[in-house]
Amino acid sequence: MTRAHVVIGSDAPELEQFAASELERYLRECFGAEVSIGHDAAGPGEVLFLVGSPATNRAIGRATARRAFPKVSDQGFVLRRLRQRNRRAFLVGGGSPRATLWSVYELAERWGVRFLLHGDVVPQRRALWLPDVDDVMEPEFPIRQWRVVNDFACGPESWGIADYEPVLDQLAKLKFNRIYVYIYAYQPFLHFSCRDVTRSSGTLWFGFRYPITDDMIGRELFDDRAEFWNPDLPLGGEYEELAEAARQHVRAIMHYAKSRGMEVVLLAGTYEFPAEFGAVLGDFQYSRAQWGEITVVPGESVAPDGPELLDLAGSALRATIETYPEADKLSLDMPEQRQWVSGYERAWQALDERYGVEQVASLESVLAEAAKRTVYPGGAARAVNEVKGDIVNLYFYDRLLNDTDAVKGSSRPGIKLIFDSVADELIPVLKAIVPRGSETQNFVDYTSSNILRRPGVLAKFPDESLPATLIFTLHDDNVGVLPQLTAGSLHGLSTEMKRYGWAGFTTRYWLIGDHDRTVSYLARTSWEREVTPDEVSSDQISKVCGRNCVEDLLTVFHEVEAATVILEQHALGVTFPVPGMMLRHWTDEPFSDRLAEVRECYIRALSAAKSAGEKTAEAGREYVDYWIGRRECGSAYLDAVELGRGAASADAGGMRDNAKKLAGDALDTVRGAIEAQVGVTRDQSDRGAVAVLNEHVYRPLRRRVQELRSG
Repeated sequence: MTRAHVVIGSDAPELEQFAASELERYLRECFGAEVSIGHDAAGPGEVLFLVGSPATNRAIGRATARRAFPKVSDQGFVLRRLRQRNRRAFLVGGGSPRATLWSVYELAERWGVRFLLHGDVVPQRRALWLPDVDDVMEPEFPIRQWRVVNDFACGPESWGIADYEPVLDQLAKLKFNRIYVYIYAYQPFLHFSCRDVTRSSGTLWFGFRYPITDDMIGRELFDDRAEFWNPDLPLGGEYEELAEAARQHVRAIMHYAKSRGMEVVLLAGTYEFPAEFGAVLGDFQYSRAQWGEITVVPGESVAPDGPELLDLAGSALRATIETYPEADKLSLDMPEQRQWVSGYERAWQALDERYGVEQVASLESVLAEAAKRTVYPGGAARAVNEVKGDIVNLYFYDRLLNDTDAVKGSSRPGIKLIFDSVADELIPVLKAIVPRGSETQNFVDYTSSNILRRPGVLAKFPDESLPATLIFTLHDDNVGVLPQLTAGSLHGLSTEMKRYGWAGFTTRYWLIGDHDRTVSYLARTSWEREVTPDEVSSDQISKVCGRNCVEDLLTVFHEVEAATVILEQHALGVTFPVPGMMLRHWTDEPFSDRLAEVRECYIRALSAAKSAGEKTAEAGREYVDYWIGRRECGSAYLDAVELGRGAASADAGGMRDNAKKLAGDALDTVRGAIEAQVGVTRDQSDRGAVAVLNEHVYRPLRRRVQELRSG
């Protein structure tokens, strides 16, 4: 057994101490080494590891006296093999404690460890060896951000801290350096008061309910609660109890992310409010971006500089800052559905008086440019409406930030801001008006393949004084619970982003199980100028399943990516996880050719996955079985859609017996689809998907079958 000694500074930061403990763990797991950790390079061991930097570890300063420790940024890290007092030695260092942690994980990868979202795959033990390297690594994308909380039962809104911790651990290993805490106004995560109105409501997933019953498919996946719910939050309690638990939940996520070297960005909701605050606004509209009457936005008569609105928004903004002191930056975003658009001409004029925006672009030219955005969902009319709404919101933000004490009078007057999802036609204007030190986070479109349909659009955004990140959709909720993969599209975007100097990306997703290929690619392309998804996946498959599985599993990935592009461009909403999810397809319209193409992609992917299953190493069994189960779920779901349409058509044509038969077949097929998902469930999003499929697909279809049979 090889003995190794890990040397850290006597006053090493906590994150470097953690890095040393992680190095110890991988030395044991990969090599069965006997490991000690200490502060003296003269300690025991045949192999020496020096962890940290000259600023945190004097042993590194001595070891690099003749050949200096490289100059690196706070994200740069160093891997160097050397000799120390006639012993093999290795320098594992970084320009900051978190960079040192990434250096440890990079070394583990070079030893053959592969990091998946659900855990590590460690190679078979062998004798301890040291890579013959002298490498300095700096990121291509300095911002690598992962969204948390978000919405829907099949998304991370359902995750407790016990669900978050293992995923955040894996993301740290993949060198992600930020989380984006995306909270909604309807959720119970922010308590505040304004003008004698105190918040009194809060819920999860828009108020939908997912009962857990003995007759549901996959009952064994769930606990004893009567409903599927976030495990950290009380079910059925008073609002005050819910709000306090929700606050503690978000703070726990933030604390854990910081313990793994990540910054925290928090969305500050300042234009959409719980419904009870409609009394403060006076004139209000229910938000079209939510379900039901649970949140409100300003009415058409509300001015962006109106005192009621500024008071309410200021109260929410100050509460955000004071409730979550862990946040490093705040994000101010634009509404998904721009309802508040009246007065955009006045808002533009006010911005021009302050910042001379007409010298940057005329209002007429901005609107004309938006009218060319015809491939966007909703077409040119929605694009133009977005620009008008964003002009109103930008003027509102300008007044809120500069003419009130919402931030200036808080405990964090200097907190940095990120402006999120501003219409791309307004980016030149945004650059002229935002505070120094701000960033932009950009949406452009719901899906990656649709962004690629707009050549040159990414050239508009980056600026040395205003770093830009792009929202990368890994898994779109409009497509829903069907299998999705976007690595190919994201490769196209990443290549363009490097060309134009983008700072990085933030992820958007719901289920995570499909995305080891994509996330591993993002981790690599963030540090390497040129790398492809297939290069990353071939390596991952070889390490996890064996070389014999590479061709088959690449076929799986390519087929699912082809299906995803079809779904993104031609079938948004096909399994949107809301009431009516299945019965929206109960129509006498024929099954679409596009969905038939998607199903054929899934069938080919399933065949390739089963072929890989016959060849995989035991360590890759779960990896392959997951792809088999998800493809079975996807193709069976689309079979059920086709059968349901056939039943609806037969019923409309008076062929009752045929309708009953087809409807019964559809119900049996849905059961098979859900059972396939149950069989590969690994996390809370998977359980949420099962709950959603039971409530929005199986139960309504079962009732429809019963109605047909009893009619």
